[in-house]
Parts: sequence; structure tokens; C-alpha cells
Amino acid sequence: MATPQDTVLQAVEELQTQGLFLSAHDRAMTAIADGLDGDRLRHLAVLTLARAGATLSALGLLRQLRLVGSDDPEIAGLYPRLLKDIALDSGSVIDAAAAGAAYTALWERHGDGWYGVNAAAMALLAGDPGRARDLAAAVRALADSQDYWSAATQGEAAFLLGDTDAAGRWLARAEARAGRDLSCRATTHRQLGWEAGLLGVDAAPADLLVIPDTIHFCGLIPGAPADEAQLRAQLEQLLRPVGFAFGGLAAGADIVVVEMLLALGALVTVVLPFPPEVYLDQSVIQAGAAWVPRYRACLERVTVQVLETVQNDDLDYGLASRRAMGLACLHARRLESRSWQLAIWDGGGSAGPAGTAADVAAWRGMGGRTHIIESPWPRRRGAAPAGAVPQRTAKAVLFGDLPRFSELDDAALLAFYTGPLVAMGRVVDETAPLYRNAWGDAVQLVFDDPATAALCAFRLRATASAGQLTAAGLPATLVPRLAMDFGGLYPVFDPVQQATKFAGRVMTRAARIEPVTPPGSIYATEAFACEAALMANAPIACDYAGRVPLAKSFGTLPLYAVHPKRHAR
Repeated sequence: MATPQDTVLQAVEELQTQGLFLSAHDRAMTAIADGLDGDRLRHLAVLTLARAGATLSALGLLRQLRLVGSDDPEIAGLYPRLLKDIALDSGSVIDAAAAGAAYTALWERHGDGWYGVNAAAMALLAGDPGRARDLAAAVRALADSQDYWSAATQGEAAFLLGDTDAAGRWLARAEARAGRDLSCRATTHRQLGWEAGLLGVDAAPADLLVIPDTIHFCGLIPGAPADEAQLRAQLEQLLRPVGFAFGGLAAGADIVVVEMLLALGALVTVVLPFPPEVYLDQSVIQAGAAWVPRYRACLERVTVQVLETVQNDDLDYGLASRRAMGLACLHARRLESRSWQLAIWDGGGSAGPAGTAADVAAWRGMGGRTHIIESPWPRRRGAAPAGAVPQRTAKAVLFGDLPRFSELDDAALLAFYTGPLVAMGRVVDETAPLYRNAWGDAVQLVFDDPATAALCAFRLRATASAGQLTAAGLPATLVPRLAMDFGGLYPVFDPVQQATKFAGRVMTRAARIEPVTPPGSIYATEAFACEAALMANAPIACDYAGRVPLAKSFGTLPLYAVHPKRHAR
């Protein structure tokens, strides 16, 4: 009979197999918090975070869960794996050499091929192709264990040696052995991709590993009934490679696409601006009662995300669409999946921040590919929701403070105001926020876009680093905690301060995230991470940090640790 721990392990492994790394990580961490602990569960908690690309968060968790230095060969591989990801992110020869040394030590101790081939890969990254070839040749001498990783390791070793024919044969075997496991395919695909870049060759053998497409879908709400047969015929082959989809669930295009995706076995995430029953009234039933049972049937089989919005204006709909697009981008990057957008559209424009035209423009704006199918329904006219012209606009919010600031005496306060705060003020001047406010140890800023907000956060952190604070005669415990969010804000006038400012729940939420942010770190919401994902060449990396309870009982949210993007993988 399976124990509770066995059941949890099975659930976590199944989510990881499906490529749902964040869900797998959250499930593992919840079980650990509930006391269902153990090395295997801890290993999965770190591994899923690493496979999600959250390298620094995974490294911190590895230490927190006391897994560094484990005698278990599989757990021991976590540390060099994270060092490898750091090396790839930084592009540093020193980081690559450190990762290579860690892998080499495990290779010499245990003799497992995946240690050896990773040591070879790190030698290549460190600029020592001769050693990379020697290690790869030693790995090729190993016997085939008849599992996925044995074939993938042999394929990678052959690839590093320039034997693309053998690499292709081994990767074809790996694909045949992979079964339903998408996580192992993604890991190998990513590794061969950056190795191909260093070798200056085509990574074609990696394409033998089949990873389903990830799409964002959007389309028009019908203004009148129409025959769906031709649309379904066009979609039938187009949707077959799709394994993951993100979008809305309005009458018309959304519902038809979701029905077909579910029939094909795809995993669909629907992002709604407000609760399902409110959305039903606004975006489904107005197109005809026949759509209602289809909406409810889809709703039972998809994952639903509901945004915290209540205004029922175009901005709510636009933010929900952008969240779906951002989630699609983030998921595709984690899984090494091909991503594209499906738009069922008549080519007409959008009057505001919501609508198919706005979605297509946003997707194309970050360099994405859109497949457009002519809508079979006439466009719905004059049916925009009440108050459709939004008073709010979407902005990025930065909130920060200095821990233990209240413990400073008068002399230390003077040193702060004449030293670090002056430098912080210069940073704010140079990044030019739309709004600024400060009181004591806290700062509150509003920007048009996430990239500028993040740049300001990076520079603020640098001006108040432990070294800078110590040099000013202040305690290093003052290193700032910084939090960021993105969403709708009202421009308002404050009669007390006699100043124009911004107000909205986004501001409040950032203030509740800041106290739970580790000192020296920058945390952001999923809304912020999704917006960053939609910005072409944004210099931001958002690493998943887990579901975190916010201050003052503000609920629990998935948060991301924000870092500068140093190196394109």
C-alpha cells in the first residue's frame, strides 16, 4: 500500500514529466512544509526549480534544504548542475571551470556518463575543446544502460566529437525511450542548443526530441451565428502539435479552440479578468445562450487563473490577455517548446488596450509568430462593456525599504541622509519615474514599463550594498528589500500632500511583498514577470521563487526573484 509520501512523490514526478515545473515545485514544497519530508522529495523540490530556469532560487533552496555534499549520486549532481547554469548565464570561463571541476570530481568518483558528458560540456564552455573531446570519448566507451539518459548521454558525447550521424541515432533511441517525459527532452534539447552555438554547427539532432508546441490563442466574439465546420477543418491539423495553450474563454473563437485542444489532449490554461460567472455575463452569454453550456463544459477541464480586477473596463481584458501571452512565453522557454500565436480574426482594429488586434500587435512586438485564420463570425458591434474607456493605465510599481532602519541613532540617521540616500536620489533622478515618494526608510516609485523599474531596482540595490553602507559608517543589515508589481493604477490628486500621484491595489500589493523579500533581493509578481517576458530584449531574468505568504495577511502569491540578464543562453 502506498504511503502518503509515495503518493506525493508520484504526484510531483508526474507534474515534472508533463513539464509543469512550477506546479511540481509548489507541490513538493507544500509536502515538505506539511512534514512529508525526505531526501527524494527535497531533491525534486530543487530539481524542478532548476529545470524551470530559476537557478539562483534553486541554489538558495539547495543550501536551505541541506543537500550540499550529499553522498547520494543523484542529489550530489544538483550542485554542479546549478553551477553549470550560472556559467551559462554569466558566460564566465571561471564559472564554467568551477562547474567542470565539480562534475569531474563526481565523474571520477562514480563513473556515471552524465557526469562525464557535463564535465566535457563545461570544458568546451571554459575554452578547452581538447579536454572536452577527451572526456566525450571516454563517455562513449560506456555501455548502454537501455534508458533515456544513457542514450541521450551517448548522443551528446557523439555531438561533442562532431559525429552528428551517431548523435542522431542515439537521440532517436532517446526519443523512443522518453515516453511521456517532457522534462528530460527539454533538458537535453537545451544542452545541445548552447553546445551547437559554441561549436558553430547546426543542432539538428536535438529536433529528434519531440516537444509539443506552446501557443497563445485569441479571437473575436461572434456578432451572429455562423457555420463552424470550415474553421474546425482549418484548425484540425494546425493544433495537432500543440501540447500547451494559454488564452481566454469568450464565446466564439476561444471556446472552439479550447474544445478542440482538449479533445487532442492538450493542457489549457485560461486567464480571466474576473470570476467565471461575471465573465460569463460579459463575454459569453451576450453572443447567444447556445455558448453557455459549451463554456461551462470547457471550464471544468481547464486550469483557470482569475486576475484581481473589478472595474470591468478594457484594461482588465487587456491585462488578462497579456498575462496569458506572458505565461505562454515563460512556459515555452522552460520547456524548450516552439511558441506561436493563433488569432481567429477579421483584420480589424481594437479601440483600446483589449481585443484581438491588440493581442496580435503585442505578440508580434516581442518578435513572436502569429498564425491568422479568417473569423467565420461577423464582428460584434456596439457591445463593449460599460465603462469600456479605462481611467486607469497599466504601470510598473517599485516599493522598497531598509530593514532595521528604526534602530539607527541620530548620528547614523544623519550619515544615511547625507550618504547612501543622496546616491539613491541620483539613481531615481536618472531613471525618471512617473511618480516618486519616500518616507523614512521606504521608497515608492511608478514607471511606464517593467524594464525601467527593474533597472532602477538594480541600481538602488547597488548604491545601498553592504559594502557601500559599511563605508558610510552604517550597519550592513540595512541592505534594501525591493518589490515590484505591474497593473492598473488610477491617477489621483492627494489634497494633503498637494501632489498628483497613483493609487491602486497594485501599489498595496507591492508594499505587502516587500516585507517578505529577503534583504538584498528583488521580488516581483507573476504579472511583472509576464510583462517582462513580452518585452523584446528586456535585460531582466525572473526566477521563480515559489508561493510566498505576503505581509499583513494579504494572501499567498507566486513570486519571482528578479536579476539582470547577463548572457543570452
